[in-house]
Amino acid sequence: MNTSHHRWLLEQLPKWEGEGILTTDAARTLRERHVADASQPGAAQIIMGSLGALLIGTGLITIIGFNWDDFSRPVRLVFAFLPLLLSQLFSLRVMLRGEASAAWVRETAALLQALCTGACIALVSQIYNLGGEWPDFLFWWCLLSLPLVWVMKSSSVAIFYLIGIAEWSIHQVWGHQPWHASPMIYPLLLLGLFPFWPGWKLDRPLSTTLRWVMTISAICGLCAAAHHATRMHFAESWGHFDVTLWQWVLTSAMLALFPLPSAALDDTSRHKPQVILGFLHLLQFGVVATFLDMGQELAKAVREAWQVPWTWVLIGVIAAFAVHAVIRRRWAVLSVASIAITPVLALVLGETAQAVLPWLMTLHLSLIGITLIVLEFTGRRGAPRLGAALLCVLIIARMFESELSLLTKGLAFIVIGVAFLAFNICMSRLARQKQLPQP
Repeated sequence: MNTSHHRWLLEQLPKWEGEGILTTDAARTLRERHVADASQPGAAQIIMGSLGALLIGTGLITIIGFNWDDFSRPVRLVFAFLPLLLSQLFSLRVMLRGEASAAWVRETAALLQALCTGACIALVSQIYNLGGEWPDFLFWWCLLSLPLVWVMKSSSVAIFYLIGIAEWSIHQVWGHQPWHASPMIYPLLLLGLFPFWPGWKLDRPLSTTLRWVMTISAICGLCAAAHHATRMHFAESWGHFDVTLWQWVLTSAMLALFPLPSAALDDTSRHKPQVILGFLHLLQFGVVATFLDMGQELAKAVREAWQVPWTWVLIGVIAAFAVHAVIRRRWAVLSVASIAITPVLALVLGETAQAVLPWLMTLHLSLIGITLIVLEFTGRRGAPRLGAALLCVLIIARMFESELSLLTKGLAFIVIGVAFLAFNICMSRLARQKQLPQP
């Protein structure tokens, strides 16, 4: 339910209460539950506030830069710090007003101060010819903007911070920096934002936009950390990219298993981007691994990956998250996440991995597809359409590898398509029946 839906519901409550549709207690419960969501800034508010702050900041920088060469150093310093001071006073006024300030005003004040902070750093660096590279500038700009997220509860600054640390982490992959200046510290940078310290718990849920940005940033940062860890361990990247690929699969499993509170388990899929993106990568990897020419590469990658300490970190986190998932009974997520562990069997298979592992992965994916369907019909959280689609993809993949005639393959594709459509229709009817009132 988006912000406009929450507000519509709050507008209808007095009418429903007056008509006797809802009791006073029920109306009060709904009002308490949805008032926080209704006050959450919408995407339009964040965009408009961000554009306003960006235009104001750009205008100030342009005006100052018009006569920049004619200013003395002290005057330049005044122009560097004055916009930052004014933006801080604006933010202080917004904070003192508290809940009386509109959400878009709070977003504008926070983002404007973040932009002025970056401009101040850049101007001081230029005035004193401090030098340096742009990733260092971006890193410190993000760190100095992070307190604004804590104090102002700003989604726009949080989005800027997430994009900034992801970009910095990707850039740091290609160098030979020590661990404290490499993507290895990305988890610490992400932890600085979660969940909007120092209050620990937000009084408002994270917006869907922020959840998606946070997930994409985590994917970029953690994958950069895995690649950097592999390069540092083998002192080179050439010939060991398969190790990084399997670590990326482990990262996807970790994101899919990320612990959720009980109230969030029933949220729609779009509110859980870590599950969607994790599933997509895991299933793509699983289907590709079913082809016969992938067995040897996977077996070699798994053997070498155990030598990298980052692999053990990922395995440990996955194990902890898996225990939590078992407690929450997230069987569908557990079944899909188990795809990342299948290549480990290559260590046991040895030389036969090239021939056996693709068929083992095919069997594993088939069981996952059946599990996702069965869970739904046994009253648990499943994904029947995803399970049916996975089975269809597996059959199509095996048909492409077979030496059957084109006529046979064509007829098989038609049968599979009809079966998939029939299953989809049955699931739609079943969902409608569950929504109908029972006698």
